[in-house]
Amino acid sequence: MNATGTIEVFQDCAYYRPEGQVSLDETIQLLVQAVAYARARKIPKLFVNTLRLTGYPPLSLADRYFLGRKIAAAAQGAVQLALVAPPQRIDPEKFGIVVARNAGMNAEVFTAEREALAWLNGSGA
Repeated sequence: MNATGTIEVFQDCAYYRPEGQVSLDETIQLLVQAVAYARARKIPKLFVNTLRLTGYPPLSLADRYFLGRKIAAAAQGAVQLALVAPPQRIDPEKFGIVVARNAGMNAEVFTAEREALAWLNGSGA
């Protein structure tokens, strides 16, 4: 895995901005690990910016389903996630987010940090 980045914690939120060239499986693993990190430390909010991750192919519908299920399972209902991704990587119907929500996770995806942080710190709670 060629990704770098650390999780920084400030008050009730963990911030993660990984960067590097990764496969799809590695991308999913990074997200699941970040959610599990927040849950294990009882940090209720997680902000992840994936804009600097490259190398992985577009997500299929099945990829989005399994990603949504995996992050929700890692959260166990205890972590709210605001995810920032490039617009071309976001499904117009936000299928992966819908799957995560249906599995008990409060999550949303955005194209910019400002909107993600506003949601995480206000309207998404």
